[in-house]
Amino acid sequence: MNFGEYLDRQKTEDRRAFIIHFPAKSGKTQFARRVQETWPDVYLLDLQAYFASQPDPPPIHRFDFQALRRLLLSLDVPQSVIVVDNPDFLFNTWHPEEKRALLNWVRVELRSPADTAKTFVFIIQDDDVLARADFWNAYGEPRVIALNMFESV
Repeated sequence: MNFGEYLDRQKTEDRRAFIIHFPAKSGKTQFARRVQETWPDVYLLDLQAYFASQPDPPPIHRFDFQALRRLLLSLDVPQSVIVVDNPDFLFNTWHPEEKRALLNWVRVELRSPADTAKTFVFIIQDDDVLARADFWNAYGEPRVIALNMFESV
């Protein structure tokens, strides 16, 4: 599957967000950087670097799904696609209920353009809750995808 073609199809959906997963140290960040370099309409949010750059970051154990949701919806960037890389340090502190809340938001609640005109791409390590989710777009394509499903950027 070609990532650019998939992304273009996903941008036509009412529910645009999707998840890309693969094991740790498998090239996910390099993929995210290539996506940003290839498409000027992509903003790369390295969540771990974002937290490290904050003068007074909130305690990680208190940064739950609702806090992440508020952060993402408040981003004031001109790009229409936001790739969220390195969220695992945060997800690893969450209980399964928080992960299920994120999945429900991505799968059902986050609507475009009703909630935002942005498309969110979450790039995560394989995770028992997040990577096993099973939902599809209108083209019959999964919206939770293993990185190796993409043949090219």
